[in-house]
Amino acid sequence: MVVAGRAAKIVLGAVTAMTLVIGVSACNGGATTEPNGSEPSADETGSSTSETATPTDSDEWMISEAGIGPFEIGMRYADALTVPDAEASELCEGVAQASVPESADVSMWVVASERDPAGTLSEISISAPADTVDDAFGGPETEKEIGLGSTTTELTDAYPDARELDDTGVPGRTMYYVQGDDGGMIFTTTGESDIIWQISITTGEPPAYEPCA
Repeated sequence: MVVAGRAAKIVLGAVTAMTLVIGVSACNGGATTEPNGSEPSADETGSSTSETATPTDSDEWMISEAGIGPFEIGMRYADALTVPDAEASELCEGVAQASVPESADVSMWVVASERDPAGTLSEISISAPADTVDDAFGGPETEKEIGLGSTTTELTDAYPDARELDDTGVPGRTMYYVQGDDGGMIFTTTGESDIIWQISITTGEPPAYEPCA
């Protein structure tokens, strides 16, 4: 009887221990927890490491043989006065100034052929103060990264066909001409400096010295 009583106690203890194990497992949902030292992936966070750069307005204002930004040789002068975001305003008959986005120090003007407001553009120019412009000036550039502040060496390296004009019409100015199909780009320096401070797109003739004179 004593042996039977001890056996009963052992069985009862085993059943109790098993019951406790089952109860704990049920509270944990039957799962074990492990340390997780990994960072969440991009898919798990819903984020991505890649970003798309938003171009500035001035990035879209390229210089070419055809024009500068939205202004093109041959476009109607009247249309040039209404170009969005350029804030064009007439300086005198057939000559208008315009603004270049994100380039407050850049002056810009367009000229109608024979200064006729009913005509088409024969000149588009941008310039900067000759005594302050340098290679970090900024503003519109050609596809070969020549702009205000570039040097004549950089110009001729980028455009080997650039030629110096014999007659600029203005003493003390040196002009380099890059010819296109319907006109060309003219890059201007002053005195002994080799820094480009004015760029003009014309139908072939040098830019006007004083358009409103």
